[in-house]
Amino acid sequence: MSDEFDEFRMFENMNRMFEKIWGIPVNRSLLLPGERTTTGAIEKYRKPFIDLFETDKEVIATVEMPGLDKGDIKINLTEDKLEISAETKHEEEKKEKGYIYKERRSGSYYRTISLPSSIDSDNSRASYNNGILQITMPKTEIKKKTPLKVE
Repeated sequence: MSDEFDEFRMFENMNRMFEKIWGIPVNRSLLLPGERTTTGAIEKYRKPFIDLFETDKEVIATVEMPGLDKGDIKINLTEDKLEISAETKHEEEKKEKGYIYKERRSGSYYRTISLPSSIDSDNSRASYNNGILQITMPKTEIKKKTPLKVE
């Protein structure tokens, strides 16, 4: 007998198999901080979804990170890796006649990803608008191959 969760269970089983083979947890982007992975580890950060594409001249990353101010976001680049992190805290308090309303929220994002080509981190640029972070990283020039004769 099958139900609507069969496909989800199939993906969970595949993730468990990969975790056993590689010995490390598979990227579980859908887990929120505090949730447990299939290995029992507790997730510390939300892993933002990243779309990465490459053109002839640059590598572009589009990252979903809603609910942040651009000052909360930290980006580190090397020639072959992109590291993104952010931490946010928000407190709200209302005192009215007969009650006090107080709410606290906090959240963390972290993700590191290998880039498909070497990039020029000094000339890269980033923008953040409506919860979407876009990072444009120009590729470094590809050096011309020179044939070498064996003597």
